[in-house]
Amino acid sequence: MNTITLYHGTMSLNINEVVDYPKASKSINGFGFYCTLDAETARGFGRVIAWVLTKEQFDELEYTQRPIDQRYTEGLATYAECASYGMEVVLTQRSAGLMAVNAIAAGELEEVNARYMMEASNV
Repeated sequence: MNTITLYHGTMSLNINEVVDYPKASKSINGFGFYCTLDAETARGFGRVIAWVLTKEQFDELEYTQRPIDQRYTEGLATYAECASYGMEVVLTQRSAGLMAVNAIAAGELEEVNARYMMEASNV
């Protein structure tokens, strides 16, 4: 099964609330819940939460993918230069909710990784 893992860095003390009910922090054009495809990039924003989705589930989400570094929009850097600092996946509030409900696994990164390691060893 093809899976995609989305990571989100948070400073929230209540990790379970963010895992179960991700909230868009900015709703510009209906988008606003920020994730990344790279755990280390998310770590720069706090404790890392991971949601594991099938490729089909991910394809159903409404999102925009762009560099986290937005200097290219003002002509201060090239798109490629900005992309080298990491990409973000910006979900709509509706898609953030779907991600939380449909995820195969979700939780703090270490917890999700440990669960996957146990499942792999039981095969």
